[in-house]
Amino acid sequence: MLDDVFSIPTRALIRQGGRACFFRLVNTSPLLIQVQSGTKIVMADDRPLRLEAGAYGLLPDYRPLTMENIPKAPQKYQTLALPVPRQLFEETYLSMRSIAVPSRPVPASASTLPEEAAALFDYCCQPGNLTRLPGVIAKARLMELITWFALSGAVLGQLQSPRLEDRLRQMIESDTAFDWTLGHAARSFNMSEATLRRRLAGENSSFSEILSDTRMNRALALVQTTTLPMAQVALEVGYDSPSQFSARFKERFGVSPRHVRSGPENFERIGAEVEQSGADMLAR
Repeated sequence: MLDDVFSIPTRALIRQGGRACFFRLVNTSPLLIQVQSGTKIVMADDRPLRLEAGAYGLLPDYRPLTMENIPKAPQKYQTLALPVPRQLFEETYLSMRSIAVPSRPVPASASTLPEEAAALFDYCCQPGNLTRLPGVIAKARLMELITWFALSGAVLGQLQSPRLEDRLRQMIESDTAFDWTLGHAARSFNMSEATLRRRLAGENSSFSEILSDTRMNRALALVQTTTLPMAQVALEVGYDSPSQFSARFKERFGVSPRHVRSGPENFERIGAEVEQSGADMLAR
């Protein structure tokens, strides 16, 4: 642990064989990323951010995003992503004082990240490096990395008024294999099922929509970042039946999970329209 609040982050290596566009993906933690091969296009508020191979960027939490990943043959698309708790960003910005924090969280490019900062990013992403350090030192390294990104133009915007949907996503993501019910969620939030249902409806969402979408976001991340058999991926997100999982995945993203992992021969737009889930538009 970094302290009583922060856990040591673990990087994810995202690989994709074919060009694809994913809609309404939601991160439950801000991500510092480096595109290592191919091109990434991220869009929020109809404003695209293009990151080429070698570029660094920041993706916000709890902001539905459209993401297009474009491989450059013969290599696969590949991005290194480091999730960092939002509290560390906020603490870092308070200590910097001179940083102007955007009023809304949007994707941002770290356009002038120097070699020292790139080396620190690599260090923090290397498995075991941060866990070997005393918690206070690991926290300081991450805050230094956040500072470098901010000085290079990538500043995490302010979180809008916290939504119950966001808390529910975070709870479900902690164990997507668990057999979550409305009753479980209501008890966790110390409210009745009727109150939970009513409050989610007030956010134009529902428990079943959030449960399904959180599981599918997690499934996509497992398909992109692991070599787990699809049957195991299904179990990890609460599906005993691989065929039912594949059908739900295809309903959400427009193609099968095997298609995502292996890569299509031609461009595919992945992200079939789904029912309104309460989010205005991204794997762990």
